[in-house]
Amino acid sequence: MSRNLWLRMALPFALFLGVAEVVRNWGDWGFWPFWVVDYIAVALLIWAWRAGRSRHVSGVSLLAGAWGFTCAMFYMAFFEHLESLERPDHGPIEQRPLTFIIGILFGVTVLGFASSLAAARREPLPPGSQ
Repeated sequence: MSRNLWLRMALPFALFLGVAEVVRNWGDWGFWPFWVVDYIAVALLIWAWRAGRSRHVSGVSLLAGAWGFTCAMFYMAFFEHLESLERPDHGPIEQRPLTFIIGILFGVTVLGFASSLAAARREPLPPGSQ
């Protein structure tokens, strides 16, 4: 999969994640570091999307970093939810469907990270950085 696909996917994924986080936590936000990290991922994906759209070479590396951060965040969320499968979640979505959704999103982030990392390796270094 090309860098362009994951660049194009960064914005819709970020927007979905931002809205989904509000829906999931509405009325019971819990401990703030556990939801702020989602908005950091949203910000990084949007920043990478903007940099990539302006054709900066650094945008490719930024895209890989943004997908990597988001992938690590979903890794933790997926395995935390998998471990707590028998306990109810605090939000409006039941634990099993929520874990399934998080698993799918984790898979998307793995593909985004791997593909954008591969694209970053193929990008030439900027002049004067060698």
